[in-house]
Amino acid sequence: MGPKKYLGQHFLTAPAFAIRIAAAVPASAEEHVLEIGPGRGALSVHLLERFSGMHLVEVDGDAVSALKNKLGERDYLVHNEDVTAFDFSKAGFPLHVVGNLPYNIGALIIKKTLMYAPQVLSCTFMVQKEVAMRIVSPPHSKQNGWLSVFCQFFGAARLLFHVPPGAFFPRPGVDSSVFQIIVDPNVEKKLERGLWDDFFSFVDSGFSMRRKQLAKVMSLKLGHDKDFYGGALVRMGMDASVRPEDLGVNEWLDFYGRVNPK
Repeated sequence: MGPKKYLGQHFLTAPAFAIRIAAAVPASAEEHVLEIGPGRGALSVHLLERFSGMHLVEVDGDAVSALKNKLGERDYLVHNEDVTAFDFSKAGFPLHVVGNLPYNIGALIIKKTLMYAPQVLSCTFMVQKEVAMRIVSPPHSKQNGWLSVFCQFFGAARLLFHVPPGAFFPRPGVDSSVFQIIVDPNVEKKLERGLWDDFFSFVDSGFSMRRKQLAKVMSLKLGHDKDFYGGALVRMGMDASVRPEDLGVNEWLDFYGRVNPK
């Protein structure tokens, strides 16, 4: 079975990295585990050594056939579905999620996975290195952006290790990295679930013109004058002239609470 370019397939072929990813999943043998995009099963074989009864979701029917041949008659269930439309509850809650994500829809899968929090307990994903570095980026960094705030809202994001292009077939043109988020079990106490979409939209507005001062950006995007937003930042103990990248997730939550009329 060859890789399909339109699906963004780059199969992991280096067992050492597959073993490291499988070992990093913070689940016990009795917990529910879902692997996204198993492909030909390079990671799956090592996950099954730890987690019997796990679920796998794979959109490519050819890959599913190759996967079943590789894994044999072990205790697992493969869902031949598009993960973007897949109902994660089919794998059982609460759930740990792991996978080598396609570069072209990696961010979309990350967002979908974390929006199941706190029913999703953790995610351990391999993505393009540039994306992973944004996810774990702290405030005041040029890499700090919407995806950083989104992911860190759900829990501490940490970089586990990098994976070189030579560990895949076909060889990608970029490095990859494995990151992990342990979901905060009290995430719904940070902000009620009904406001999550509004909060993430608010943050997105803030980063829409990241080179400008945040107060100016919010004035242009959401109304009110610049002093309204600048005053809120000052009351938070920040400078009124800060840029979006200077706020971490806790500052964004504070800022949202001060200026949000809801």
